Amino acid sequence: MAEPANELTDELTDKLTDEARKRLLRIGQAIRRDAAGLPVTTAQGSALSLLSGGAMSVGQLAQAEGVQPPTMTQLVNRMEAAGWVTRSGPARKGSTVQITALGEQVAEEVRASRNRLLAQRMEGLTRRDREALQAALAVFDKMFGPPLSPPRP
Repeated sequence: MAEPANELTDELTDKLTDEARKRLLRIGQAIRRDAAGLPVTTAQGSALSLLSGGAMSVGQLAQAEGVQPPTMTQLVNRMEAAGWVTRSGPARKGSTVQITALGEQVAEEVRASRNRLLAQRMEGLTRRDREALQAALAVFDKMFGPPLSPPRP
């Protein structure tokens, strides 16, 4: 006797959830290991990537990164001290954060490092594998939305 479709879907969803989580964790671990030699933390690299797309308020950055504004304020303070960002505006809380030329260089170094890592991992993939990966990216976009910052050439 066939099981109802919703039970099959639930079983499939449970299996996919567990398997996707494991793989996403491995991807994150690989990126963090690779980033160990970079002059920025993962959080700083992510914020710089967002700011490469244009200036943002601390609140906008916090929302985009899924953290509380005080956490983002601390991160911005460290990036400002490093010379990677500047703030403008009358009040520090309402100020706009903009990436500097040095920050752009650091953001590009992070992008290049991550792209190199992924390119190395894709070297052994067949054309069919790459097409499957492209289709999977479209599914991730449906699940999580498109990337927040524009892709770089």
